[in-house]
Amino acid sequence: MTHGQPDDITLEGPERTDKQGHQQQKVSWLELFYDLIFVVAFDQLNKRLGDSPALENLAEFGLLFVGVWWTWAGNAVFAARYGNESRAYRWGTLVQLVSMCMVALTLRGDFADTGLAFALAFGGGRVVQAALYVFAAADQPQNARFARCMAGALFGVSVLWLGSAALPGGGGAQVAVWCVALGVDLLLPTFLRPRTRDALPHEEHLPERVGLLQIIALGGIVTEVVAGGRQQALSAAALLPELSAVLIAVALWRLYFDQARALPVIAAHVEGRMGRALAWLYGHLPFTLSVTMLAVGLGHGISDADVRGNALTQPFVTWPVAGALLTLTFLRATTLRTAHQPWWKDRGVWVLLLGAALSASLSFLNLTTARLHVTVAGLTLTLALLNALSPTTRRLGRMEETAQEHIGELASLDPENLPPGRSSTGGDRPA
Repeated sequence: MTHGQPDDITLEGPERTDKQGHQQQKVSWLELFYDLIFVVAFDQLNKRLGDSPALENLAEFGLLFVGVWWTWAGNAVFAARYGNESRAYRWGTLVQLVSMCMVALTLRGDFADTGLAFALAFGGGRVVQAALYVFAAADQPQNARFARCMAGALFGVSVLWLGSAALPGGGGAQVAVWCVALGVDLLLPTFLRPRTRDALPHEEHLPERVGLLQIIALGGIVTEVVAGGRQQALSAAALLPELSAVLIAVALWRLYFDQARALPVIAAHVEGRMGRALAWLYGHLPFTLSVTMLAVGLGHGISDADVRGNALTQPFVTWPVAGALLTLTFLRATTLRTAHQPWWKDRGVWVLLLGAALSASLSFLNLTTARLHVTVAGLTLTLALLNALSPTTRRLGRMEETAQEHIGELASLDPENLPPGRSSTGGDRPA
């Protein structure tokens, strides 16, 4: 973008017809309670990875993390599409909350012992998710094609999960079925993308839920740092790497929340296309994964402040930071493409890519925990400062605000275009 460019946005594509996005839809107390369960899930995954950072355990960690993250995404996207005030959603979320608690209880155990319980708990959660789409199809029959397709596919996925409970726990066959089920789950929204105009996610609610999950993941860094600090004597030398680790979390928070985070979802409403919004949503999976792994590296680096400990934990700091920065690069480029701007001309993209390369290069150096944490903190804080001062970052933020106001103005001119069963305040109309 060039200096002097107007602070508006032209989104190309078919004319908006549903005007769903203008209605307010705040995150409910139940959604907050549900999201807090993932504090426990992430903590369990952190402990599983920290107990044995071997390659095989790393692969199991990745598989479990994807499953946990996608469970959260399924609930968040459904609420953003169909609202969070219906009786079906409230009861369904409570049941999902219980099933997620059972999943969290099994995350640290060996698959040979917990494979049965994990498969049943996870499969049960998918059954509930499928049932919610059945209720959504019945509640909005004129826009039911997408909901019916989602319900049928999710029931099929749940059969795979529940059927895997009959296989030997932790065996290759059971894990293979889990991989197939997760693969189908992850690819399902892309296959059904042409039908998503029937149920576009709320342009404020979904980014808010996604942002709350990132706060949970970043808070995990502080939890791990405090836990690691308990293993060391309280001194200035011990506090330096701990403070640096907290500053890394703060820098990543600024880098993420300084972006125009809702623009791709807004564009889906204006253009009637869901492609970039899906890319934006999927892009958060590696970011949350990187932050969760980073928490393990920072915490264990502080608790095992010796030569052997440095060699084991250093890659769990440098590479996750690189992964987080690469994901932020992708999210920024997606936002720029949404605004129909050439991402390769944005200096912020190249600064983030350079930061990712520098972080990865640190893994080849033999650094103490203190030097590693201080260096990474300096790198991420510098990137956060450059991003905050970037004119492009500020302009994208103003574009996002303008687009949200534009949607509200359009809707205020034609309030009858609300989706069936929804009121102007975002809740369900009384029967």
